[in-house]
Order: sequence, then structure tokens, then C-alpha cells
Amino acid sequence: MKIGFLGPQGSYSFDAAKKYKKIDDELVEYSTIFKVIDALEKNKIDECIVPIENAIQGSVLDTIDSIFKYKDIYIIDEIILDINHKLMSKTKNIEIAKIYSHPQALAQCRNFLNNNYGNVEQVPVSSTSYAAKLASNEANTACICNDSCGKIYNLVVLEDNIQDIDSNQTKFIVLSKEKNTRDTNKTSIIFSTKDEPGALYKILGIFSVNEINLTKIESRPAKTRLGEYMFFVDIEGDEKSDNISRVLSSMKEFCEEFRVIGSY
Repeated sequence: MKIGFLGPQGSYSFDAAKKYKKIDDELVEYSTIFKVIDALEKNKIDECIVPIENAIQGSVLDTIDSIFKYKDIYIIDEIILDINHKLMSKTKNIEIAKIYSHPQALAQCRNFLNNNYGNVEQVPVSSTSYAAKLASNEANTACICNDSCGKIYNLVVLEDNIQDIDSNQTKFIVLSKEKNTRDTNKTSIIFSTKDEPGALYKILGIFSVNEINLTKIESRPAKTRLGEYMFFVDIEGDEKSDNISRVLSSMKEFCEEFRVIGSY
């Protein structure tokens, strides 16, 4: 099986992919989240692993927007990694003029950067591993990345554990074009409401009346016209269970668009 991930090797997505893969699986790297999910849509790979949520910065919007875009892609699993960001460079004694990293990593280390490198240029790039690759080839340059990057690109640690909170974690999801068949305990859905008063209130009321817990709700522009939104919601329970199936069916009369994007 071919499994795509946000590369290059050494990224947190690479660590998540290594944790998930079976011994005979092949890992295939892509330079952006959009590209890895597009490769799945075009059947170039069988599954892919992408970040969807971080404890500090919240949702990864590139992932959510891609899920909205493609109609036949499903979430089949999730992987949670502890995230320990490190400031690294190719040598210890340098005058840092530039710091590379993924925008999420830069944001997760905002307090450290403001307090210690407030006047240093921060350059967002496509992944932490690409940041490490750049820092390994440039003088007076550092990056924010992980231990895997340091080993691959022969970097040294300048500062350890620099994220804003110690309990920093990122959730990665596994995407496939085939739905899960095993019993699960979480279901993700996306929907847009009809243009009528109280539509969202009525939908949320259905969950409340049936005592179904919502663990995540995220709104994103529907990319149709101003003021129209899509909602990404995680609920506790398996879509195949009688209760969840009944509730999801009753939602549809209040929705303009509705899709179950996986139980896992």
C-alpha cells in the first residue's frame, strides 16, 4: 500500500506516517497538504496522513478545506503525536539572521520567538522538514523542527522545548477513498444549513435532545458567496449505530449540503 504524507522526510507528518504504516507499506512524500490529498483523489496513493488540529493553534485549515473540496474522501483513523519543537542550526555559535519553519510551528512558538528573536526574520515554508533542509545549507540561519529533522540534516539543537505550552500535541488523520467497516467511536460530518432562521440552532438541538456529545465544531467559508458557511463537526459514536444513524438522517431536512466523512 502507498501512503502519502507531507514531506520531506523528517516532518511531523513523516513521524505520524511511520507510526501508522505496516511493514510492507510504501511512504510517498508531497510538498504541501493540498498536493498529498489531491494525490489520493487521483488514485496515485491508497491513503494519506495529514495534520488536522494542534493544541495551541487549533485547526489546520488547508486540511479542512481540502476535505470540503473532495466528495469521495473519508477519514478512517487518527494519530496523536506529542510535539516538542526545537530551534536548530548547522552550528552552535552563529548570529541568527533568519528562522525557517512551517507557519503552524512558528505560531506555536510565538512567545519564545518574541522574547528571544523578536528582531529576527521569520520565514514560513511548506513543512518543518523543508525548513531544516534550508537551514542545513545556509549560514546564519536556524529552523524550528524536531529530532527526526536534526538527524536527517545533521543539525544541532540551540534551544529545546520552545513551544508555548508543554503539553503540545497535534492530531493527524488518515484519509482514504474507502470508508471504515470496523466498529468505531467517533464520526465526522460536514454540512451547510438551509437559508432560514434558526437552521443551525435546530441542528444542534437534535444532538442535544439525543444526548450526543459534539467534540469539535469548525466553520469555514463555503466559497460560494459572502455569508455562507460549511461546518465540520466531530461527534461521539459510530454512524452505523441505530441512534447516530437516526440522528444524522433527521439532520438532513435542515441542511443544504450534508456528508458523513468517516467513522473512526
